[in-house]
Amino acid sequence: MIPMKTVSKIDPEKEYEQAKKLIELAGQQVLQHPDLAGLGSSVDNLMTAARVLMEREERRRGAPRPPPSNGPKGRQKGDSRADSKKLPSQKFLDIEVDEEVLRPAAVPQCPCCHNQMTESGLFDISEKLEVIPKKFHIKRSKRVKYNCSSCHGAMVNTPAPPSIVPTSNYGDTIIIDVALSKFCSLIPIERYAQMAFQAGLGGELPAQSLIGLTHHLANFLELLTQKIKNEVLSSLVLQADESPHKMLEGDQTRNWFIWGFFSPIACYFQTHDTRSADIATQFLKRSRAKFLVTDGYQAYGKATRDLKESGGPNIQVAYCNAHAFRYFEEASITWKEESLVFLELYGQLYELEKQRKRLAPEVGNQEHLKLRQSMIPFFEQLKSECGKAAPTVMAKSQLEKAINYFLGHYPGLTLCTLHVEIPLDNNLAERELRSHVVGRKTWYGTHSKRGALTAASLFTIIHSCKLNKVNPYSYLPWVVQVIHKGQDILTPHEYSKLPAHHLSGSR
Repeated sequence: MIPMKTVSKIDPEKEYEQAKKLIELAGQQVLQHPDLAGLGSSVDNLMTAARVLMEREERRRGAPRPPPSNGPKGRQKGDSRADSKKLPSQKFLDIEVDEEVLRPAAVPQCPCCHNQMTESGLFDISEKLEVIPKKFHIKRSKRVKYNCSSCHGAMVNTPAPPSIVPTSNYGDTIIIDVALSKFCSLIPIERYAQMAFQAGLGGELPAQSLIGLTHHLANFLELLTQKIKNEVLSSLVLQADESPHKMLEGDQTRNWFIWGFFSPIACYFQTHDTRSADIATQFLKRSRAKFLVTDGYQAYGKATRDLKESGGPNIQVAYCNAHAFRYFEEASITWKEESLVFLELYGQLYELEKQRKRLAPEVGNQEHLKLRQSMIPFFEQLKSECGKAAPTVMAKSQLEKAINYFLGHYPGLTLCTLHVEIPLDNNLAERELRSHVVGRKTWYGTHSKRGALTAASLFTIIHSCKLNKVNPYSYLPWVVQVIHKGQDILTPHEYSKLPAHHLSGSR
């Protein structure tokens, strides 16, 4: 392995001149041992400087994109041909089948005897998946008025049906559709208005009014959001992450953040104008959590320490192994040979985790814990390899960053080997924040504090649906009707436990 020296102590020009002179001298005479050592040192230094310059250029340009996949299209090797031949009604079991019987305009004649033919009772059946484009319509309600034919002293009107916004010209279906288009399908509301016009609405939908409808929906579902929050707070294991959120106007602070707290059955989002540890402290002090999984951001560690010192819950912090693996993977672009051992060991760790996840549902915790504890030798070997490489690693290099993260967070990275309920990484939190990250590329941010609160509320509901494999487009209309009827609302997790006929389209 080439010793990794600090590049600031290397003068590439000087080393190059020295190596050049020694090479010229070697062409004239046999070099002595001191000259050979000097030549080897200069070559090593030049190689080190070149690698550092390559790494700096890599940071400037960003990580290289993988080449596009040129894999085969359509049915893959090993796939059953029967699966590719299924009719649409066999592939999409929840879709209604619109059946029609087709007959020719004239009864055909037999090609053999030329007599008129009769129906055999047999059919040649074919199916095609079709779509009915979105159709906007106006629902007019005529409420009967009653008067008294005896005293003529009063009139009574039929009560209006319940609505999310009783005074609005927009019905519940369009309010829900606008909210889901933005926060589930990540379509900007201005684009939604254009799509409505293209669908034949015949008039322009004001985007600002549609934005206001999402605020009304968030207010209407506030009790549901609070119930989901309580589900998250009641979990013994929490995962957390945060991401930038732009406040375009409406507040002096432009750089806000969306905070996400996650349990296995629910997600809860908050938006704040700070990334301070106080946000995590305020949320965690009401939780039942014993473990918190994070990516290593120091605010979470500070929050748990503050809670413990103030007599609050004692929460242990577990760290994300996916982050450690990614740091070594990024380092391997420049330091391929040096990073190989770390990547191989992490590959074996994740293979054990795959085996654990494939265990039958009825297998007890002991079997799961046994597989987790079999990871300990790999973690110990990783620690040993990091300890060996740390003294010689290039200062401020990507490999140094990876090694320092692993050694600095070692107790938290290995906490999952003692408690099977702790996930190996924080990928759940990162995955659930992805919609916000993708969405802000199209709508850039929010124009008011109210908009930030609405985004957090609706992301909470929609991502809790996704986490429980519930279709938000089925769930939101259902829960709105339940609220109109004055019945008890169910969170997405509770809704997922209903009989299958309540979950049409949830897959």
